[in-house]
Amino acid sequence: MDSFVTVKNHIPTISVVMPIYNATHYVHEAVSSILTQDFYDFELLLIDDGSTDNTVSILETFIVDTRVRILRNKQNIGLIATLHRAYNECKASLIARMDADDICKPGRFSSQVSFLQRHPDIDIIGGAIRFFGNTPPHIFHFPLEHSAIHAAMLFYCPLAHPALMFRQHLIKQGLFHYEDDFMHAEDYHLWSRLLLKVKAANLHDVILDYRLHPKQVSSSSSNRQYEASLRVRQHMLQEAGITLSEENIALHESIILEKPLLIPDYLVKLADWFNHLESANEQTQYWNPTELHNLLKIKFKETVLRTGGNLHQLASIHNTSRYISFESNDIDRSRPANILRKFKSYIRYIIHILKRNNNEQ
Repeated sequence: MDSFVTVKNHIPTISVVMPIYNATHYVHEAVSSILTQDFYDFELLLIDDGSTDNTVSILETFIVDTRVRILRNKQNIGLIATLHRAYNECKASLIARMDADDICKPGRFSSQVSFLQRHPDIDIIGGAIRFFGNTPPHIFHFPLEHSAIHAAMLFYCPLAHPALMFRQHLIKQGLFHYEDDFMHAEDYHLWSRLLLKVKAANLHDVILDYRLHPKQVSSSSSNRQYEASLRVRQHMLQEAGITLSEENIALHESIILEKPLLIPDYLVKLADWFNHLESANEQTQYWNPTELHNLLKIKFKETVLRTGGNLHQLASIHNTSRYISFESNDIDRSRPANILRKFKSYIRYIIHILKRNNNEQ
């Protein structure tokens, strides 16, 4: 690694924030991936949140690099409070997030800084990520433009928190603030509010290797994360002027969970829900109508193929036809319907119901 000398009173271009808690097995690789970036002008804030393992000893090996600052919480205060503390310590006009178990690609910072310099109207920039660890490595690309990112919020979080860079003025203006009531989905909730006021974008290139490992999220925290995420989606839908019923919520969440409802005419009712959603959005313009419609077409097609539905038949029904594109080869692929796929789907439904009934007993 080339040496980098910090000039006294120098204000770096980027402040990199890495919250850390008991990350002995991964933190050395994570920190090293930052210090070997091809963009050198940054400070690295390593914030230990009361670790009880060997994490601090590992962090102290990096203080020979003058860009590194180590902060320690006297006790474990949690991710949200740790991030708020760290942001207030940042000197730079740009802030980059990073987690202690992920790995930055060497050109991440230079790519993100260059993008923000060319697009002064964009305040948040992310990028594609590569999942690895206890899963086969695979790349996930997020929507690139702000309007598409905002629409995608309806189904998932399209900004990878540890891969983001944003402008410090969002902190100074009090806009970049996580809410304790949405713990485990605090970033999803933040974007749901923030994207109404500022613009975000994603790079197409992979900028971060996102590690998945067994101890990352417990089943209990996963349940709390889903519950908090559900509240975020319901709040967005209500703000968009959409009437919510139990069936509407169940239909929407079935897309997210990839678990079609065992009800008659499921796909027709799903299309009815999408039509209702778009009709309300036409009045409020909460989401970009074109981006919303294109996204719903994708979600409907994925659901039809997942359930073994017949796209050709659905294309002849008024409400479902507007979510099926005649320009793709999906119609031909679905004719005739794949009987084996339908049978497998049916078996999965039965297993799901049996498991649910067992859990309720």
